Amino acid sequence: MASEQKNGADGAAVLRDRYVVYPGKPLPDLASPNAEAFHAEDRRDAKKVLFALIVRPGILARTDSMRALKGSDSPGLMTLVEWGTMDWPPLQRKVMAVVYERPTGGRVMATMTSDFKAVDEADLVRKAINPLFAALRVLRSHNVTHRAIRPTNMFWATPEKDRVVLGDCTTIPPAYEQPLLVETIESGMCQPTGRGPGVYADDIYSLGASMALLLQGRNPAGHLDDDTILRRKILQGSVAVLIGEERLSLQTSEFLRGTLCDDPHERWTTESIELWLSGRRLSPLLAKFEKRAARGMPFNGKEYLTARELAIAFVRNWDAVPQLVLDGRLELWVRRSLDVKEKAEAIAAITRDAVMTVNEKRGAAFDIMVAKVCMVLDSRAPIRYKSLAAMPDGIGAMLGMAVAAGTEVRIIAESLMREIPKAYFQTRETYNPDNSMLDAIFRDLKLWLEKGSIGSGIERVVYEMNDAMPCLSPLTLDDYVLDIRDLLPALDAAAIKVGGKGWPVDRHVAAFIAARAKFDVERQLFDLSQPNSERSAMAMLNILAVLQWRLGQGGLQGLATWLGSLMKPVINTFHDREKRTALEKDIPRIARDGNLVELSRVLDSPEEKAVDSQGFQEARAQWAEARREVRDIEEGHANNRKAIHFAQRLAALVSMTICLVTFSLLLLARLF
Repeated sequence: MASEQKNGADGAAVLRDRYVVYPGKPLPDLASPNAEAFHAEDRRDAKKVLFALIVRPGILARTDSMRALKGSDSPGLMTLVEWGTMDWPPLQRKVMAVVYERPTGGRVMATMTSDFKAVDEADLVRKAINPLFAALRVLRSHNVTHRAIRPTNMFWATPEKDRVVLGDCTTIPPAYEQPLLVETIESGMCQPTGRGPGVYADDIYSLGASMALLLQGRNPAGHLDDDTILRRKILQGSVAVLIGEERLSLQTSEFLRGTLCDDPHERWTTESIELWLSGRRLSPLLAKFEKRAARGMPFNGKEYLTARELAIAFVRNWDAVPQLVLDGRLELWVRRSLDVKEKAEAIAAITRDAVMTVNEKRGAAFDIMVAKVCMVLDSRAPIRYKSLAAMPDGIGAMLGMAVAAGTEVRIIAESLMREIPKAYFQTRETYNPDNSMLDAIFRDLKLWLEKGSIGSGIERVVYEMNDAMPCLSPLTLDDYVLDIRDLLPALDAAAIKVGGKGWPVDRHVAAFIAARAKFDVERQLFDLSQPNSERSAMAMLNILAVLQWRLGQGGLQGLATWLGSLMKPVINTFHDREKRTALEKDIPRIARDGNLVELSRVLDSPEEKAVDSQGFQEARAQWAEARREVRDIEEGHANNRKAIHFAQRLAALVSMTICLVTFSLLLLARLF
């Protein structure tokens, strides 16, 4: 979205020339860990009670969700009024802002460890389940998951506290701020940035977990760390961890058991909840536990009785796993003690593939082997590779957040290069070789990483995987360039800041253009990566000129002047001294018009280059002839050479005269 915002006279920020946000009026009760809240007003409707969330720089917002939910009306959702980038005086840069209608009853739960007034079981359906389930239906109609359903992100819509609404889900990556307690086991295994948008079953689980806390008015696992909560969920089931010995009615217990079912295939769906709300009794779901082995598997000083627990231990002690797999102990345990022959055979096949690799590639092969073994042991777990733990649809956000924060991305890039996502799909029961995500995305990601040149590499992967990632170039960072239409104006403004130093197209700008442009720029990117300074400088100008022409943008005087100052190597490719002098005079004039297209035409005209090349060849021939004459004079052969040349010309003239006379006589003889 374009971001032509202006600041108010009193230091306030203005979004879309309509919504005024006041930095001096913070609303901490409505803020989230990664987005501050401020009082906001609508210039056209002063009666609306609004607030704005300001996304913290470096956080990857969900612009697709903003776009889908804008204006959506649901009793269980805060109404998203407007969103976009705007100038933010406290940071002196552009930020992403989201304006909501303000709930007036306060937050349901202040923190995950605080106590609050429990919702009476008799009121739970009316005050919470009905409006929140209506919100889930609206989200589903927009093909959006919430992934931020928790009591600390719920608000009372009115001071009377008669209805709960869900808070924001757009200012952070999916499930980024979710406590492990209200996430599924599989999502809880992921790093927060890598949980991904998931599916509606994930939101239903979080809804059930939140209702369990609302009924108790506290967090029954608040004293436990995440590792303990995850282990108890695996061994005892989520219902036991979230409810424990709490006495509930049969109807409420049925709802919680259905929504908190750890098997996603058996967990209640929206249709199941609708039937339950209508008074229908559903088949009771019994808790299912991980299959336990007859004998424990010793590893790293402990014994493990379930495949899922063992896989978790493998991930935490990665380097100790290969020997256990290669010597056959793991396969034997899975086959005999766990009695799962299919998994044992899959582990045996993985081991054979790893052993067959050549010595130079053994390290990589063993890493891939461990990742695949973990996938086989726990078929519902996320992708796990060394320190990486993410769902396939969460890798993009994880990579984007890491690059934005300047942290290590080697493990993520390595997992893509070694096709770990492909292995993940291959070990799923529902794997499809023609899976579009696998073929169209992850395959291209590997190619871009292998290429590595400007316009490719890790930067290209970041923008291809994250439509909501602004251009991270230092030249454009403060302008929050999300739309490609905002790139050239941002570079034009940067020209003044940097004083014409450096190049306006760095790795991030090139990758951003390659990922966002709706037209082919591969030829320009190829030339841009060449070591030849003249060719790469011209490619830089051409790619920006194409962008200006395609988008119809003018008035780029600063950028044109900046580019003009970098064109000396290109000017020097012309052989004609007068032409070079003329170009040096013309470029400043063209730059004052801000016309990159004209600048490109003048410097990269095939006709002008052809004329220059022809003139150069003629000049070289004349120079060579003059050089020969000088050499002849120096060697004393000048007169002989001239005589021979004169004789040759005279002989040619006499021959032509004889031919003409003979032809004339023959013609007269024929006539008479």
